[in-house]
Amino acid sequence: MKPSSYLAIRNSQFGKGLFAKKDIPENTVICIVTGPDLTFDQSISLGDKESHSLQIDKDKYILCQPPFLYSNHSCEPNSGLNANLELISLRKISAGEEIFWDYSTSMLERHWTMNCLCGSKKCRKTVTDFDLLPEAVQADYLNKKIVLPFIVQHIQSVREIVRA
Repeated sequence: MKPSSYLAIRNSQFGKGLFAKKDIPENTVICIVTGPDLTFDQSISLGDKESHSLQIDKDKYILCQPPFLYSNHSCEPNSGLNANLELISLRKISAGEEIFWDYSTSMLERHWTMNCLCGSKKCRKTVTDFDLLPEAVQADYLNKKIVLPFIVQHIQSVREIVRA
């Protein structure tokens, strides 16, 4: 089934959001991140639309296009981004449910943060860089393979330095 066939863009408590049109099984590709490449400086120059860019490397971003553009954050996500920039379901997502991922799994820049209003029991109140997350949350996301590769490489290199 084509990934986008699972999605509807509708109004959300956060503006627009992605919603499941039908049940989405666990480990299903929901959509793929697409858009032109940007540098960090180009991302910042977007002003109010800076949040439309996704960090994919130290100084490389993508200006997100629909449908992924309308994906929202939760500290207790039901989906995540894999190394191929595919948004995948972490569990069964029921028809009508909003699709959320944790923005921190793509952030390592010490520039952008966001006040979190996700309302989950695990809400951290601030969305920030991956390496600033609690270690148990980092470990869970790394185990689920929903942390972008440049961050995984950074975490591994820091751990090697600490062990040396």
